Amino acid sequence: MFTIKSSQFIKRIFLILFLANLSNGFSQNKAVDSLQTYTKKDTIRVKLLNAAALKIMRTDADKALQLYKESEQLSEALQYKKGKAYSLLMSGRTYSGKGDYQTAISYFKNSMEVYEDLKIKVSVANCNLNIGMAYYDLTDYPKALEYLKTATELSEQSGKLKVASNALMIIAMIHNTQGDYDKSLDYYKKTIVIDEKLGDRKGLAITYINLANLYKQQNQPTLALEYYNKSIEISKQFNDEYSIASNLNNIGTMYQEMENNKVALSYLYKSLAIFEKLKKEKQVMGCLSNIGIILMTEKNPKALAIFKKGLKLSQEANETFAVAFFNNNIGAYYFMVENYDESLRHYEKAIKTYKQIGAQRELSNSYLNMGRIYFAKKEYDKAMQFAKEGSDIANELKLLSLQTDYSLLFSKIYYAIKEYKLAYESGQEHKELNDSLYKKETFDKLAEIKYEYAYKDTLTTAKKSVNTLKKTVAVSQLQKKWLIAGFIGLLIVLGFLVALLKIRRVKMQNQQLLLEQKLLITQMNPHFIFNSIQNIRSLINNRQNDEAVNYLGKFSKLTRQILEHSNQNYISLAEEVEMLENYLTIQQLLYENKFIFNIRIEDSMDTESIFLPPMLAQPYIENAIKHGLSNTTENGKIDVHYYLKDEKLYFEVTDNGKGFGSDEKVSNHKSLAMTITKERLTFYTKNKDFVVQTNNVIASDGSIEGAKVAFEVPYIYES
Repeated sequence: MFTIKSSQFIKRIFLILFLANLSNGFSQNKAVDSLQTYTKKDTIRVKLLNAAALKIMRTDADKALQLYKESEQLSEALQYKKGKAYSLLMSGRTYSGKGDYQTAISYFKNSMEVYEDLKIKVSVANCNLNIGMAYYDLTDYPKALEYLKTATELSEQSGKLKVASNALMIIAMIHNTQGDYDKSLDYYKKTIVIDEKLGDRKGLAITYINLANLYKQQNQPTLALEYYNKSIEISKQFNDEYSIASNLNNIGTMYQEMENNKVALSYLYKSLAIFEKLKKEKQVMGCLSNIGIILMTEKNPKALAIFKKGLKLSQEANETFAVAFFNNNIGAYYFMVENYDESLRHYEKAIKTYKQIGAQRELSNSYLNMGRIYFAKKEYDKAMQFAKEGSDIANELKLLSLQTDYSLLFSKIYYAIKEYKLAYESGQEHKELNDSLYKKETFDKLAEIKYEYAYKDTLTTAKKSVNTLKKTVAVSQLQKKWLIAGFIGLLIVLGFLVALLKIRRVKMQNQQLLLEQKLLITQMNPHFIFNSIQNIRSLINNRQNDEAVNYLGKFSKLTRQILEHSNQNYISLAEEVEMLENYLTIQQLLYENKFIFNIRIEDSMDTESIFLPPMLAQPYIENAIKHGLSNTTENGKIDVHYYLKDEKLYFEVTDNGKGFGSDEKVSNHKSLAMTITKERLTFYTKNKDFVVQTNNVIASDGSIEGAKVAFEVPYIYES
């Protein structure tokens, strides 16, 4: 996307710094004008060719590459190694700008060989830096770190520390991307030390922006604002209105991510006003894009006018990439309002431009959107065609985020054409690609596909069982009344189940792993449903009408509770306890009352003010019943306990069963639901080493009299 947000903005700053260090002091305009004068084969023409290429490398990459090639060949003829090395380096940067990172890396390595021969250590460091950046763009972080660390060491050895500062900055960004915020913070501090040593206030301003972005990702808006404002203060010292406007833009996007659109727009409009005053057309386009995106999320029709303004401005400025970008966003707007024909028209324009300028990453993204539109139009053949074409590019360039999106699109297409096995496989690939990402605005379709593919026959059997209820109940008047009530109740239950499946088919947008949805579907698996219906049927047959109505009511209520909470990240502890009571009552029926249960809450706890993620406890309670009491035929006990300790909320479930043997733990019979719950707990606590404690309950004589599972529950307190 053509914006000036965080990482893209910083990359532009880096590029400017690199070019400033290596331009040898030649004015770009003078170089272009003088190129016609110097036709002889000398080093001055080499420098002029390089400067002319630098002038156009972003607007006409192919022409720039021709000029760099001519410079390289002329340098070779003159045996001017320094000119050749520079031409190779800049060719690599041009290929990076086109998204062809593998070709860029080969040029950087060739340049590095020449600089090594010349023994110019700082230039060798700079080549390592550029290779590291290319691998960073390819999301090959191990290789990126390898080259960036080499760049840092060589830079420090040469005494030219600016390259080290830039390399450390990108290393920090990598650790930030990987979620290792402590390491990221450590490298940012190292960058600050170098910039302070160099007296590079502008470098400090850039680092402060990155620190602000880091704190923003950690949901620490106060610290984020502090460092954005520090960057602004430095920029004010230099009267750098450009940097001030950039920081205002970043603050605006921060509030945008916090869904405070009103405040976000106020900052973005301030940023826009400064950029318009400075006549910074590209940055004006960036602000317009961010403003338009906010308005589009609010379904505000003004978004279209903003995007069209940006399109007109980019056309007037002959900014080819920006033209394609705004066509892309206009296409997205029309897609949102379901004007698919207009959406396709603008995406096709964007694709045509991306092909012309060789922007492979953006081309792949537009193919993805075309596939989504044709999927929405239910033209699955065309959707598949664009998905395959775009995914080939994403795979070739190793663009992980796009590969992730394509795997989801393939899954949805296969699901729509009833290729459930292929849909499941694509969904599993999506999960693997996106294993570390959790986005609240998306749903996990994988569970639905797995449900459809693996359990379809069981659900059909359950439905048939319901249809036979009429034939199995006596026809007395009293029995008829109970039969009608029970049958209607079961129809309601099945209606909820059908709705549950439809919920998973609808509202699917750019899915990434949202574990709550997978868990909640898992709870209501067909075996549980089938067994519950069978037991209610038995009660009716045995004329236990009161019990049947009681259990049917709890079963219906439990189903309704799960559906109601399926889209909520947090529910009150009171609601959670009520849901567990209904669940345990149903389980008592399924296991023929072989156990009793008790749910204990500390008297001092306000269950209406404590909010926690739903259904964290249920899988472990199920495990205690199914495995802990597996050898118990009667007098089983399940004790559930919630309590606060040192302002932390804890959950415990204890059974009086066989306990854990010396060679087994909970993990040996871990259900899918327990696996997902552990992932949810890891996600909510941001602790990858989160521990669920499992212990045997030991009697006074040393024998095992049960098992206990306990863990800390993430919660929110609202007074």
